[in-house]
Amino acid sequence: MVFFGRPGGPARTVLALIAVAVLGLFSIVIFNLNRSLESQQRVNASSVGISESFLDVNDQLTAELGELTQLTGTAESALQSIRALGPLLAELHHAITPVAGSLSSTARGAQITNEQLAVIAHILGEVHNVILPLVDSAQAFGQQGEDLLAVIEGLITDLQSAVESAATINQMLPLPG
Repeated sequence: MVFFGRPGGPARTVLALIAVAVLGLFSIVIFNLNRSLESQQRVNASSVGISESFLDVNDQLTAELGELTQLTGTAESALQSIRALGPLLAELHHAITPVAGSLSSTARGAQITNEQLAVIAHILGEVHNVILPLVDSAQAFGQQGEDLLAVIEGLITDLQSAVESAATINQMLPLPG
């Protein structure tokens, strides 16, 4: 190659130096770019890890909220059943009060009619039907709910047994008047 009228010369040396400088600059740029890309890859990998842990926590929270929603529905159902017990228990109180008064009076003797026993037995049946849905609720609330349910079921069983015993005694006694 001929520069400035002679082959080689200072121009060739200058061009070679410029080419080496450009190659050095390219290698520095590529090295910096490679380092930046590696840093970005590490950041992306840690970001993906954090996102996965965030999704795991989110899934766990969603599952717990689903359980809480189900438990809330169970509690609402239990509250509705308990609210329905109020009027039935008042009705049972009104049906048992005359019978209890008659039984506590020793002067007149015990006079319980079959109608009174039938009314009490009917009300106890309704109370039992209202309490049946509480079984699922009690199981959802664990041991405390099951203990309460056992007490209530025992009370209903005792009352039904008392009504049946009173009916049997009533049938064995002569009817008044």
